[in-house]
Amino acid sequence: MNQIPLFKPSADFFIRIVPCTGVFLVLVFFGRLSPAMGQTENPPVAAPVTWGSLDVEEKYVGWESSSPLSYPDNGSEFLTPLTLSVFPWNGGRIYAQSEYAVGSYTDSLNGTETISLNDLSDTVVGLETEFKSFSLPSLLNVGFNLPTGDSSWETQQSNSIVPTEFIDSDYRGRGFGMSLLYGLSFPAGKEQYGAAVGYLYSGAFNPYYGQSQQLKLGDSVFISLNHASDHGDGQSDVVRVSAFYFLPTQQDGTNLLQLGPNLNASYGWSNPKAFSFEAGTQCFLPAQQAVNGQLSGPSQELYGPRFYFNPSYVFGDFTLAGQAKYILSNGFSPGDNSGLYDGGGWLVGLEPSLLVKLDARSGLKFSAGYEYVFWQDGDNDSSGNRVNVEYGHWSFGTDYEVTL
Repeated sequence: MNQIPLFKPSADFFIRIVPCTGVFLVLVFFGRLSPAMGQTENPPVAAPVTWGSLDVEEKYVGWESSSPLSYPDNGSEFLTPLTLSVFPWNGGRIYAQSEYAVGSYTDSLNGTETISLNDLSDTVVGLETEFKSFSLPSLLNVGFNLPTGDSSWETQQSNSIVPTEFIDSDYRGRGFGMSLLYGLSFPAGKEQYGAAVGYLYSGAFNPYYGQSQQLKLGDSVFISLNHASDHGDGQSDVVRVSAFYFLPTQQDGTNLLQLGPNLNASYGWSNPKAFSFEAGTQCFLPAQQAVNGQLSGPSQELYGPRFYFNPSYVFGDFTLAGQAKYILSNGFSPGDNSGLYDGGGWLVGLEPSLLVKLDARSGLKFSAGYEYVFWQDGDNDSSGNRVNVEYGHWSFGTDYEVTL
């Protein structure tokens, strides 16, 4: 593999520019649902007094494709994420996240080649605080993505990994970024209504290798509304709707494309002692592509609509979580010469986890997972005919959390 001739940012590039900051928090804070529906996180170990927390994880991830063409596309990663949180006042948190990664990626783009990488990822630092505004419970979150990672990593791995339409990349190497989120909660007895707005800024970075080009992902504006109900005994449900509006993505200062608005809707049920689930859908409206730097009118959808269902069941300290995702094909035809056609597909997965409490302040969580991915029309045979590709993706990890 020499270089990627066409860079098609994944939906993950646009939606999670600054991970674990404002956009994610609106799904957790408003409606008082934590952890988020379908997540497998166990609640933190209680401690009488705390000024912070430390979370260290060691995780192995592996995957392999089973293309009918017998082309090897596989890889593995050893990941060490680290999260430090400090609580300087009641309702306030200062946090920092980073990760050290070692990866091996084998693809067959231009003959079989294995790439070995190791580096620190980008670092996220931020501040969130709860307060009162207009006499209502409010949240402000400001997060910064510091470019401490390898900006070419995600491009170098892209022909080996499971497509990020199905499973997000575990590594982040981007430019400087910032997210700002402000939200209000409207209590109404056992119900709550929430509203939030946010802005995500993404700085330019060079995602390529072997050449020098600056890509600036389009900034985005975010809005979210939700309604949560308390059903007693820790049980609750929430309905969420949200949308993103994207500004143009640029390459070397020239417009490249502009995604259409992204619309999301979901319903979740949470029971910390038994069954929980989240079900939702996500839709991208047609994008605008640039011709000689000028954006044309709406064309095809770059990303197909997708639907997901994430159930989980808690048996004391043991949690069994599942996931299912179905993605429709995008707006391009299989014979389109742009190379932007994506046939969609589906994913099913299972993740068991066990929490072992060490003492009142610390605990270990052991987890494993397996996902099966079916990518419709994911490859071409020697005659140019579309063929389906299947992936197996597995992980094992240990997570240590301690309150300080």
